[in-house]
Amino acid sequence: MPQWVKNWAAFAAGGAIPLAIVSIVLLALWLLDVRDDHKHVVVVNARTPVFIGSGDENCDSSRQLTTVEKGVKLPVDRVRYQKNCATLDIRLPDGYVVLGVGDVSINPPLPTN
Repeated sequence: MPQWVKNWAAFAAGGAIPLAIVSIVLLALWLLDVRDDHKHVVVVNARTPVFIGSGDENCDSSRQLTTVEKGVKLPVDRVRYQKNCATLDIRLPDGYVVLGVGDVSINPPLPTN
């Protein structure tokens, strides 16, 4: 095998290993964040709208899916912090709640950082 092939293979391996380590660390941090989001439950205090889609759509509260009544508890799939609001993807097919639209509380409370 020519020397230039060995040098290129060593260079590629030397770049791939740190990239793989960084990718694994970032994946682990993301998985921990998702696991922490699953610990939350939305408790509906008054009639509250649920919107179509996932909460990553810039707090779009124009496409209402349904309304949930007082006392309903909805498990959270994902908490998304947007520029102007926070959204909670709930375990309903294709639905999310926008904080500030309707009356809900979150148990355990979200961090206030």
